[in-house]
Amino acid sequence: MEALFFFVPFLFVFLALGSFGYLAALDWYAANDGNSDSYYDAAKGIGVHVNPVIDFALAHITYIAWVLGLFLSMRLIHKRRLRTLITPHSTINWNKIFWGFGVFFMLILGTTLIDFALNPSDYELNHFKASHFFTLFLFVLILTPIQTTAEELFFRGYLMQLLGKKINNALFLSIVAGGIFGSLHFSNPEMEYSAFFVGSDYILSGLLWCYISAKTNSSELTIGAHAANNMFLGWFLTMDNTAFGNIPSLFVIKNIDPKITLLWTIFSLSTFTYLSIRKFGSSNRPIDRDKDTSISL
Repeated sequence: MEALFFFVPFLFVFLALGSFGYLAALDWYAANDGNSDSYYDAAKGIGVHVNPVIDFALAHITYIAWVLGLFLSMRLIHKRRLRTLITPHSTINWNKIFWGFGVFFMLILGTTLIDFALNPSDYELNHFKASHFFTLFLFVLILTPIQTTAEELFFRGYLMQLLGKKINNALFLSIVAGGIFGSLHFSNPEMEYSAFFVGSDYILSGLLWCYISAKTNSSELTIGAHAANNMFLGWFLTMDNTAFGNIPSLFVIKNIDPKITLLWTIFSLSTFTYLSIRKFGSSNRPIDRDKDTSISL
């Protein structure tokens, strides 16, 4: 309990510093980008008429600080390596990460192509400059895995190991941890399309990714899948009211139907969960309880 007492404020400081760093960088950029129409709205904490690609990149300052805070807190407070939030083994299995990325990327691509074939009028080619998309492509390639891995380290790593000391059932553990993960996305602007269906999408994603981590005793697969999901969206699909902002992705989705989106999510996630556990699920224990891979209470 003493270690946890120090961990919470320690990590909060880094999250606060990351948020301040992002807003300060956004304020500086808006004042020096050569665009007389752009400015930083301090009341709303947003950049107005700021290049959305730059805003997207600067937002990752928060996640870099998050990873740094987790790294230092694990080393200084829990006396553990950051790797132990990913796997109980001595090395990270990169093949599992790339497998998770590739399989989930193909599932999203497949469902998107089917949806496009059924509803072609819902997709429009975005209007943008090729140079802007190339810049976005690089930022998504480099920065998005940092964002998704930060969330995986905390939710599928720290939080699940902490709760796993008290919850022995993999499904119940996944419901609790996944529910926390999903509910923290309820402030995303996508919720305006449908609080129930979009919220269910977030909860389902959190639950099944936690269940995969519990049944495979690592978060390597979900690190890959989470990155694939966000990178696919960043590169190929954008829409009004999205957490990514008005970035120049290849296509814009019109006529959003949250019910259909949820159905595609159910198909993709359930298929990925089945394939992952069938291939890598070798343990019925939700979390390894060795000294080096469990958070001390």
